[in-house]
Amino acid sequence: MASGGGGGLSEVYSSAKKILLKARYGNEKLESSSPMDSPDLSSSVKRDITQVQSLCSNMDALWRSIPVKSQRDLWREERLNKWEKRQ
Repeated sequence: MASGGGGGLSEVYSSAKKILLKARYGNEKLESSSPMDSPDLSSSVKRDITQVQSLCSNMDALWRSIPVKSQRDLWREERLNKWEKRQ
């Protein structure tokens, strides 16, 4: 959905999702080892989490910038439907 800022929102959402998956994978690896054994991985996971937090803030601002409430609701509904299909 490119109108109303939806295209940018979808791109940020996609980036956040990819980074979040990377952080989850890194976190799982950290849980199975000692953080002292992999300080680079620990730092990488922290950076990924910080980046996801920043992207979430950007998504919130972009979502709020969509002028018509029905367009905001449509974007959110599309995301929820895609998520539910994957479950």
